[in-house]
Amino acid sequence: MIKKLLFLCLLLTPVIAMAQQNTSPILLQMRNGKVYFDNVYAINVGFKKADLYNKALSWFKGDEKTITNANEKKGEVIGTCTTRVNIGNTGNYYFVRFVVDVIVYDATYEVKVFDVYEKPIEKGISNEYSKIEYRWWDFRRGKPWSADDEPLFMGISTSVNNIMDSLGNEMNK
Repeated sequence: MIKKLLFLCLLLTPVIAMAQQNTSPILLQMRNGKVYFDNVYAINVGFKKADLYNKALSWFKGDEKTITNANEKKGEVIGTCTTRVNIGNTGNYYFVRFVVDVIVYDATYEVKVFDVYEKPIEKGISNEYSKIEYRWWDFRRGKPWSADDEPLFMGISTSVNNIMDSLGNEMNK
């Protein structure tokens, strides 16, 4: 009996080790159970609020971005950004849409990214936008909805970082 248990343990060891292989963290900031990025950036002290507001407006005029609300007095520009996240070699991909809120001050600006939606483009899946939180919640708890979850969340994290970098480049010009 002991030999059988020992043999079973030896058989399961590679399976347990394989389950431990993917330990790369996916960073999606959250607030109140929702995906929510919020960062404040200090830049050149010579930049005034009006200059930064115009730079934010200019940035939103780029590809895949639209302005939904702009208030010069508050120094706030709100819009949406849509990006494509490719999933492996299957040809499947997702459109990911999120709200970007930029608030400018003298020599600083704040960026908030929230209301993240994904839209799968693949056969057999409804092609409607849906909020990402339930899927992210299940994924973090070890219950992914599909094999696409990890590359999707990695893509969302990368997309948000790219948005922050792109906006930062515009604001620092």
